Amino acid sequence: MRSQETIATLLRSTLTVTPQTKASEVASAFQADEALRIIAVLENGAPVGAVHRNSFMAIFLSQFGHDLYGRRPIRKLMTVDPMTVEAETPLDAASRAITHDALKRAEHDFLIVREGKYLGVGYLIDLLQKITELQIAYARYANPLTLLPGNVPICEEIDSRLLGGEGFVVCYCDLDNFKPFNDAYGYDKGDDAIRITAELLTSYVDPQQDFVGHVGGDDFILLMRSSDWKTRVQKALNAFDERIVQLYSPEDRARKGIVAVDRRGQSSFFGILSLSVGAVQPTVELCQSHHEVASLAVHAKKMAKQTPGSVLFVDRRHTP
Repeated sequence: MRSQETIATLLRSTLTVTPQTKASEVASAFQADEALRIIAVLENGAPVGAVHRNSFMAIFLSQFGHDLYGRRPIRKLMTVDPMTVEAETPLDAASRAITHDALKRAEHDFLIVREGKYLGVGYLIDLLQKITELQIAYARYANPLTLLPGNVPICEEIDSRLLGGEGFVVCYCDLDNFKPFNDAYGYDKGDDAIRITAELLTSYVDPQQDFVGHVGGDDFILLMRSSDWKTRVQKALNAFDERIVQLYSPEDRARKGIVAVDRRGQSSFFGILSLSVGAVQPTVELCQSHHEVASLAVHAKKMAKQTPGSVLFVDRRHTP
């Protein structure tokens, strides 16, 4: 799941203090505002620590806590390594980082910064709610067969990458000889072929940088930012060729294809299913939205399909 929203959308402006602020003043702030969960400790605009309500008040309100700590500077009681997230971090990446960090911390609310300077705080409950909303939207637009993002999230992802000025490669993937295979072997085997394709494409991309979408039918889209994208795509093609042949009968595997009725109603020989991938790198100069990107990608795919077998075609005219 990817979203163009960043962690900055969850930013809350709350009270901040300095390392010299007395612990009693911090306690008074928490007591005055029941909704206040975390206070950032700043020095020259940058966070040097944080005070979490639950852990701090448990100490301060304990027997003798006020007497022992009330006059002490908060730097003696603050968390010196609070969870800190850059404002431009995508929500899904922030969620993974915070979840990975959760076992190390008793408190999970976090600070939001930009280039190290404090902006505000984020509450874990807000992040979880937003992630849930995104997952519901993701499921709504996912392809029911592969559960991959469908056309709406594909278009949103392309527009987001264009808007962000990210360099990326679009790979339009299309199965060759799918219709005759589907006619000869039935819809269940056809669905198996599509699921295998989705599984392999997903397994060879970098989930931190790349995106896999299912346009529909036997068409897929890859949005690649990984520097070794060509190697990844080629490995996926090799794995596809090894795996897809298992869907055929021994007889059809031996003759490397099937005899089926073509679009003109005549019997023809069709080779084993293959995967054609057309790749192009869109630029802001060429593409203002997903519409222009789609046009370039479709052309690259058509060029790929002119070569028999599983192949990657890179459109050099639009790819630096």
